[in-house]
Amino acid sequence: MNETAQDAWFYSHEGERIGPVTFADLKIKAIEGGINPRLDMVWTHGMPEWKPAGEIEDLFERRAPSEVQEGFSPPSDPYRAPSTESPEEFMGKETEWPGARRRSYILTTLLFPSLWIYGVTASESFLTAQFGPETMKVVTPALSFVPFLVLLVITFKRLVNVGMSRWWILGNLIPILNIWLGYRTFACPGGYAFHKKLDGAGIFLAILYWLMIALIVLVIAAVVALMLGAVGSPELREQFQEIMRKASAPQP
Repeated sequence: MNETAQDAWFYSHEGERIGPVTFADLKIKAIEGGINPRLDMVWTHGMPEWKPAGEIEDLFERRAPSEVQEGFSPPSDPYRAPSTESPEEFMGKETEWPGARRRSYILTTLLFPSLWIYGVTASESFLTAQFGPETMKVVTPALSFVPFLVLLVITFKRLVNVGMSRWWILGNLIPILNIWLGYRTFACPGGYAFHKKLDGAGIFLAILYWLMIALIVLVIAAVVALMLGAVGSPELREQFQEIMRKASAPQP
């Protein structure tokens, strides 16, 4: 391969896009095992799209024949036959991508916070008796912070699984963009940033996700309309405002 004509190469590894590097450096990474020929993607100028590293000519060494056949039979072919599996089918295999899969992410984000809060609340009296009320004033806020840390870690791993950089987690601070990121992490299979294909489970989860978003938007719009007096009878608005006052009132 002509290294002088295409000397700026880019590759992905565990969701990170790295480069530019020379083809010689890229080949060294392949020899050292720093590039996965099936999961990592490679691109350089002149290529219409990213390709699996194993499809780049001269990047990986061809396997030598394992043994020489005896007699008059033809020698074994040192080159492996191309796989009949298409790149799209292979890239859709979520289990072969690093990071957290959909199942782990959904279970962690939906169940863990509730289970953790329930466990802390149920054991609060026991912990107070063991460590004293003064210590628990410090321990309780720290324990309540644990679900946030767990969600942060699982989100990092989920972004890697769908083929995105970990820096995308900052997008959760930006309105609208955080909804799009939620869709990616909730519904999309492993490597989605590269192959852009939803499987059957992903389609079902995507429909469920956008229905939930639509429901939340409708509820917020109804609450705002009630507060502004645009809908509902005066009695209904008064009852709603009373409920809001009781909910916002400090607990004794």
